[in-house]
Amino acid sequence: MQQGSKILTLNNVFHLFTRTVGEGNVKLLCVHGGPGSNHEEFENFGEELAKYHVQVSMYDQLGSFYSDQPDFTDPANQKYLTLDYYLSELEEVRQKLGLD
Repeated sequence: MQQGSKILTLNNVFHLFTRTVGEGNVKLLCVHGGPGSNHEEFENFGEELAKYHVQVSMYDQLGSFYSDQPDFTDPANQKYLTLDYYLSELEEVRQKLGLD
């Protein structure tokens, strides 16, 4: 998997910021709280987990930090503020990053 920062385009055409650090057989996808938090709480994981050969991927959920921030006051966008949406977003991110 490619190291560094990358913008993913989701099937719903929104864009999410992702970052991958470290190398190893163990792949860890970090999910922040939210909406409203961001990937930065995991920035030190790559360095801390390197000795365990862990590759760390993190991302900003829709509406957070470097990812697209739709107008959630628009009723058409409120469907993106549900647990079902965030679960589907997580699965799509996992697939697009090539994580098994």
